[in-house]
Amino acid sequence: MELIIYISLFLILFFGVIFNLKITNFKKVKEIRNKAKDYSKKNN
Repeated sequence: MELIIYISLFLILFFGVIFNLKITNFKKVKEIRNKAKDYSKKNN
């Protein structure tokens, strides 16, 4: 019984970490794209 609880907790943590990484990466990609746009506008 305890093993099932530990496995479920581990899975929740694991998926939580992956989900957070995906969200932060998506935000970083958006920021980088915006910076690239601003940079190209300044050069033009």
